[in-house]
Amino acid sequence: MTVDRRTFLVGAATGAAVLALSACVGPPRPTPTTATGTPTPTPGAVPSPNGFIRSNWSADPFSLGSTSYLPTGSAPDAREVLGESVSDRIFFAGEATSTEFPGTLNGAQSSGARAAADVLQAASDGERIGIIGAGLAGAAAARALVAAGYEVLVFEGRDRVGGRVDAHGPGDWPVVVDLGPSFVRGVDSSTLTDSLAELDVVTVPVDATSRVQLTVASDAVPDNAVGPDALAAAVTWGAMQSRDPSLSASLAGSGGSSVDGTADEIGVSPASRVAEYVDRTVVTVLGADAVQLSTWYGLDDAAQGEGGDAFVVGSALPLVTELLDGADVALSTPVREVSVDDDAVRLKMATGESLRVDRVIVTVPLGVLQSDSITFDPPLPFAHRSAIASLGSGTVEKVWLRYDTPFWTEEAAFWSLVVDSPPYGADEAPSPAATPTPDTEDSILIRQWINLMPLTGDAVLIGLIGGSDALALSELGDDDVREIALASLQPFLPAS
Repeated sequence: MTVDRRTFLVGAATGAAVLALSACVGPPRPTPTTATGTPTPTPGAVPSPNGFIRSNWSADPFSLGSTSYLPTGSAPDAREVLGESVSDRIFFAGEATSTEFPGTLNGAQSSGARAAADVLQAASDGERIGIIGAGLAGAAAARALVAAGYEVLVFEGRDRVGGRVDAHGPGDWPVVVDLGPSFVRGVDSSTLTDSLAELDVVTVPVDATSRVQLTVASDAVPDNAVGPDALAAAVTWGAMQSRDPSLSASLAGSGGSSVDGTADEIGVSPASRVAEYVDRTVVTVLGADAVQLSTWYGLDDAAQGEGGDAFVVGSALPLVTELLDGADVALSTPVREVSVDDDAVRLKMATGESLRVDRVIVTVPLGVLQSDSITFDPPLPFAHRSAIASLGSGTVEKVWLRYDTPFWTEEAAFWSLVVDSPPYGADEAPSPAATPTPDTEDSILIRQWINLMPLTGDAVLIGLIGGSDALALSELGDDDVREIALASLQPFLPAS
C-alpha cells in the first residue's frame, strides 16, 4: 500500500518524535516527447520519430548511475562485504551486493530476498523494519518481511516506486516504455520470468545471433571471431601480470588484432572490430569503459546465468508493485541520515523529520552510497566503506524511438555500428572515480540498437550507450540527443 508522506509518518510514529514539515518531491520524471502527425522524411535522411524518450541515470540524484562494476584493483569480495549486516541493525541489498547476478533484475530481486532472510535471523516478533528504496530489491525484501508478520515501512525519495525500473505509457507507444533494464539475464538461473508471467508481463526469448554490423558507410561487416578471440587473449595476458591491469591495458599488452589498425577493403581494421565487440558485450552491459574495468574480475559480471536472455515486453513495474503490497510506502521521502544505537535505528529525512525503527535495509544504488548523500552515525565499518569505494558505478543510457512504420529493412533484432577506432593503449584509470574524458558531442554515436520488429512486431528502436559516451550524452538536451540518435541510424537507411 502506498500512502502520502505526512499520513505515513504520523501513522508510523507511535512512540517516536516526528517533525511534520512540508513535502519534499524528487526531480520531475521525463515524459515521452511525441511529434504531431506523420513526419515527412527528407530524402537520404533518417525520418524524425513520432515518439522519443531517453534515460539519464547518471544525472538522477536517486541513482547516480545505472549499474555497478568491478574496476581495476577491486575484487568480487567487495560485493559480499557490502551485503553483510552492521551490528544486526543495518542491512544492505541491491544489485551491487549480488555476487551471482550483479547489475541485473535477477540480482536486485535475489539480494532483497537475501537481506530479508538476514533480518529474520536477527529480529524479534513485533519489530518494525525500515527499508530505504522502493525498487525491486526493496520490494522483494518487503514481501518476505510482510509475509513473516512484520510491520514494514518503505521510504522512497522519488515520487514513484520502481527505482531503476522506470515505466512510462503506453500512451501513444505500442508497448510500455521502461528506461531501466529491458532483459532478464540467464532465464534458467532465475524465477523472474515466471514471476513476471504470473502478472501477465510477457518476456520474449532473444536470439543473440540475430545481429547485423554495419560501417558508417552502410557496408556490411561479416561476423568473425576477431573480437571474442582478442578479449580471451587479453584475459589470459592479464592473468599473468603481477597486478590487476585494466582491460584496455590487457588488450594492448596481448597485442594481435586489438592493436592492428590496418584497414581492409571496406575500411575496417581488426582493432575497430575488437572495439565494437567490447562496446557491445562489455561497455553497454557494465556501463564502464575498458580503461576502467578489472581484467582479473571485471568481465565475470557480464556472464550472467544459464538459458540466454529474454526481452521484457513492457516493464517489471507490476512485479515491484505486487511485492510492495502490505508494506507502508512513503514517496518523496529521501532518507539522509541513519543513526544506530544499542536497540534501534533512527532515520532522518531530508525534510528534517525523523523516525525510529528496529532495523533497516538500505537498497539505494551504489552511486548514491558513494555520494555520501546518506550519512551513517556511527560511520560504517571500514570494510563496508572500503567496499563502497572500491566498486564502480557505471552508466548505460537508453534512447527509445517510435515510428508508425519502419524506415528500415534490416530484419535482425540487434544492430551494431563498427566505427574507425584507434588501437588500444595501456592507459590506466587510477580509481573508479577517474573516468575517461568523454567524447565531444560531434563524435558521439549510439553504436548499439535493438530493433523491436522481430521481437514484438512494433516499429520501435532502442539505442544503448555506455561508459564515458553515456556520461557525455547526459550533459545534452533532448533535441541534441535525438539528433545524435538519428545520425547514428543513418547507416541503416535502405539503399535508394
